[in-house]
Amino acid sequence: MTEEQFKEAIAEFADKPAHELTMTEAIDAVGIDSISMFEFLMKLEDIIGEHDVDVTPQIVTLQDLYDAVADGADSNAA
Repeated sequence: MTEEQFKEAIAEFADKPAHELTMTEAIDAVGIDSISMFEFLMKLEDIIGEHDVDVTPQIVTLQDLYDAVADGADSNAA
């Protein structure tokens, strides 16, 4: 999943359109709450298939979440 694909997917649950999102923004600052996060992870499954994304309290920014998604996709591909 590219960064642009990630932004398009997360923008469906954010308060901003994809082209306005920056990867350094805090997840909660763009309107993503726990329910939105769960819905995003379900959408992600439609896009990249089964994944093992571990959403921990250390995931604060969109970049952190993107990295976790990439790690989860990589672990399933192995």
